[in-house]
Amino acid sequence: MAITATVLGDNHRYQINPKIKVYSLTDVGFQQTKLGNFHLEQPISGNSPYVESYKLKIKIMQNLKDLRIDTTDNSGMHVINIFKLKDNQEVIEQYNYAIKNLLDREILTIV
Repeated sequence: MAITATVLGDNHRYQINPKIKVYSLTDVGFQQTKLGNFHLEQPISGNSPYVESYKLKIKIMQNLKDLRIDTTDNSGMHVINIFKLKDNQEVIEQYNYAIKNLLDREILTIV
């Protein structure tokens, strides 16, 4: 894990906001794992909100300093670059919306 993270193809680097609170993580949908880490899987799909095509996966370690962000296929096993997909405009729009929500709620900051 790293203190800063980037998504494959994204120009921005993100880090955990120093003002983060544990309850704010659960408010936006993070779930705490058995080891005490926080994990969020959010579907980002292009055409239909009911069909999962890609996932935004974010993991924050229990020390609230280390971060990992990935975009994956539907299975969650393969990291993909959503910025190189054909007809990716709606997928990128949903990705940006999800990241903006985390920035607005002071969970992440741009480095």
